[in-house]
Amino acid sequence: MKHASKLAFLAAAGMATAGAQAAEFEVAEGTTLFLGGEVVLNYLYEKRANGNDDTKFVDDGSKVILGGERDLGNGITAYVETEFEYNMLGNNDDVKRDASILGFVGEFGEFQIGASDNVFEDLISDAVDPFENATLEQVDLTNEDSMVTYYSPDMDGFSFRLQGRHKNRDKQSAKVSLIAAAEYDFGPFALAAAFDSRGSVDSGNSDNFKSQDHVVGLAATAQLTENLEASARFAQENDQAGNDKDFTAIALVYDYGAGDLYGAAQNFDPSNGSNSTQVAAGINYEIANDVLIFAEYGDLDRKLTNGDVKTTDTDKLGVAGLIYEF
Repeated sequence: MKHASKLAFLAAAGMATAGAQAAEFEVAEGTTLFLGGEVVLNYLYEKRANGNDDTKFVDDGSKVILGGERDLGNGITAYVETEFEYNMLGNNDDVKRDASILGFVGEFGEFQIGASDNVFEDLISDAVDPFENATLEQVDLTNEDSMVTYYSPDMDGFSFRLQGRHKNRDKQSAKVSLIAAAEYDFGPFALAAAFDSRGSVDSGNSDNFKSQDHVVGLAATAQLTENLEASARFAQENDQAGNDKDFTAIALVYDYGAGDLYGAAQNFDPSNGSNSTQVAAGINYEIANDVLIFAEYGDLDRKLTNGDVKTTDTDKLGVAGLIYEF
């Protein structure tokens, strides 16, 4: 997934994508406020590893997104964006802030502070992830908060991204993750490489960090025809306990006009354990501007952690969903 300028509003790495109808309000010369968001509803069937199969009708991450930008002069624009999550189905009344970003963009590139997307995920993981929900198992990466991120400008097809996460703990010294990614876009195809030191991975206990080794990855994307895109990715997750994991995946996306037909397959090779093959496929259809319906099926083994879906490992997943962006 290529990084788009924040000036396209909410179509960039760190935040959700707002629909084309996102409202803009010019409150002063050079200063604009934005309001957008999305509704995401899923009906899921899960065949779980523990035998407790289930069906669910869930809100899978509906949100309202507020933002603004200001022209600072000298070719520099500042922006701020904040997401607020809510449950469209009314299963709870909570509205909570999910992520915020402060950024500056100009000829120098783009600089962000806040909950930016992990740049390894942007260029490597997302290369073979066309799915809304049936994502194949991915490497564990540095958490996406307390980030400082730099996106370089495009230099005749070459660009790079540098990122650091500084996190404090009450009973430990602060820890830092260093993440770097680079891409060369040749036109009909692109190559990318990335590294995540995972120096500040959260343990799940608010007072502790989890000691982990680095993650490395390579990805390639090619436009085979006007309507067909292919991608491949290799990622290796290293663990200080010796439980290294290799992830080798390919994906295809076919644009049939009113939507996309897509699929992916992955070989999962842990150093301690048996190889497995994970596959998933899906189709979507744009029934109106900014209204998308989709269906996906995955024969996989991974944890669902989005929205209201928090379960044990899932062997097989079927999902039908609707996304409305505004």
